[in-house]
Amino acid sequence: MSKIAVVFGATGLIGRELVSQLIDNEEYHKVLIFNRRSQNYENSKIEELIIGEQYFESISGNVIADELYCCIGTTMKKAGSKAAFQKVDYEIPVWLAKTAEKNGINKLLIVSSVGANPKSKNFYLSTKGKMEQEVLKYNIPEIYFFRPSMLLGQRDESRFSEMMGQKAMKLTGFLMKGPLKKYKAIPAPVVAQAMQKVAKKDYSRHFFESDELWKIAKS
Repeated sequence: MSKIAVVFGATGLIGRELVSQLIDNEEYHKVLIFNRRSQNYENSKIEELIIGEQYFESISGNVIADELYCCIGTTMKKAGSKAAFQKVDYEIPVWLAKTAEKNGINKLLIVSSVGANPKSKNFYLSTKGKMEQEVLKYNIPEIYFFRPSMLLGQRDESRFSEMMGQKAMKLTGFLMKGPLKKYKAIPAPVVAQAMQKVAKKDYSRHFFESDELWKIAKS
């Protein structure tokens, strides 16, 4: 089998790991990546398209693949406003769902968040939940949401509060049992591996919690 994967958010923690794993996987002959700035990839499997701020409709015809991975995500602090955050974490995934339906892509895999809930009083979590709700309205054969807890890994940019959170989660991870196990911090490579494994199967459900990702990655 020779497949094409499209990746949005390839410069983030999960996205970087996912691209690395995809190019090492013999099942894929091309990994199409959409970035705002060139990453100067040297692998022959990678095709990189540079996109500007206003790219939605102008590039929809280029989003052709067997599998579409959305690893895009930001923080309220980095976004600077609720509107800017919503554009990244809601509008882009929804646009990708619209594009996937239009272009006949069979599998859409999206990184969401632990605790995503459209009714949450937390803006971050409610935005993620509303995004999931809206994406599911599109006629795509397989839609999967991955809800990782705090990610472990080295980011390109420094996030002091997140770095301290990672350290705290590592120290208290052993306490995350029972109902709390889905809140245990998870390494980005584990999430990426779980996404690939889910893509290989036809699951009858849409959501995968953080603790499930560990099991899937190891299976």
